Amino acid sequence: MQRLIDTMGISQAELARRVGMSQSALNSLARGDTRSSPRLHVIARELGTTAAYLSGETDDPAAEVPAISLNHEERQWIEYYHRLGEPERRSFITIMRSLIEGPASSHTLHNDRRSYQAEV
Repeated sequence: MQRLIDTMGISQAELARRVGMSQSALNSLARGDTRSSPRLHVIARELGTTAAYLSGETDDPAAEVPAISLNHEERQWIEYYHRLGEPERRSFITIMRSLIEGPASSHTLHNDRRSYQAEV
């Protein structure tokens, strides 16, 4: 698992955040202390492999990787993302995270924080 995390260029902490589990629980899985987790399929999908590979049932990390089907709009989003430079990609991720998680607080040091969410 750690090799796949390193290949993706992310930290265990980032992967743990993405899959919704504690870093210590993910670290236990990565070290092999624990072989199963209810989140194993989510971790596998995030790492582009299978739960069978992560749990040691197979040696092939690409065996039966489920294909993700995207609709036209989702493919457009990915195409737009790939056209962005690195600073714009970081901004894009920050905005998307804000939309999903909501702002951390309602005020900043200098002014009110504005939400990117549409008003209903």
